[in-house]
Amino acid sequence: MSALDSEMEAYGYATDLIIVLDIKATDKWNMKSEEMRRFVDGLTALAALECDERGTQIRRMLLAQGPTAVQNLVDALSCREMLLKCKGASALGSICMCPLAAATLMERHSASIVHGLLRMIQTKNRWAQGDACFVLGWIVRWSAPDSTSILLQIAEYVPRVCDALTSTFIAPSSSAPSADNSDDQDRESNLRIYPLVLLLNLSQQVPDVGAFAPAILRALEVVFHEVVAASSMDERSIIAQLAVSVLYTLTHRSSTLCQMVLELKLVPTLAKMTKLPLDSPDIAQQIRVVLDTVVRASR
Repeated sequence: MSALDSEMEAYGYATDLIIVLDIKATDKWNMKSEEMRRFVDGLTALAALECDERGTQIRRMLLAQGPTAVQNLVDALSCREMLLKCKGASALGSICMCPLAAATLMERHSASIVHGLLRMIQTKNRWAQGDACFVLGWIVRWSAPDSTSILLQIAEYVPRVCDALTSTFIAPSSSAPSADNSDDQDRESNLRIYPLVLLLNLSQQVPDVGAFAPAILRALEVVFHEVVAASSMDERSIIAQLAVSVLYTLTHRSSTLCQMVLELKLVPTLAKMTKLPLDSPDIAQQIRVVLDTVVRASR
């Protein structure tokens, strides 16, 4: 396919998305209407877009030519239907995966999007919490230099994010059991991985981590303990890598946090993690660097 053909195909796909996402006000959030069924299908299609050249073109065209459709995506975060909130968040997350698209979206809708996502984190619905963390992780990662106020607003909810993360390890799910056990596993994996990604990005991007870092370290204490204890944990190596990366970032940004690592008695657990059969040998090496940093800071 030539470059022109590829661009025309992307244009056609974006046009189709704009049409199905540009619902009438009378159909908005009426889950029984045919228009809403097509709207939900559009959300699913947008969420599934690859972050390749074609997908980037489609996102760019959607943002440039479908302002009403994009506004409907943002508005979905505020509707009462939880499934629609989650679908809308996933679609917005797909846009935010691409840095230029994320910048354009946030320039126009940052206040509404962040407000809606932070409200989702406060709900008891675990799918909603995971989806919100997914989008916020991308927002923080691609945040502009002048986005400090948004970062600080998100950082205020770090304790809630940490609660959602640790709840997957220390308590059974409060949600009703799924007919398909794989759905439950996916939900819990998402609620471990996406919060860790968000916490990692916040640790790297927020100028002063002192206000929220203690809550993160206490959450990491739970995560590290479970990584060592639960050999059959889903996505064990990924969770270990993310958690260690968060700890590495925090301990290299503040010597005060190194002291807290000692107070929480994380060193023995971290030492055990270096001997685990994890997928990446880099994890053990990164742990050794963290331990060396903690020891040197305590002298």
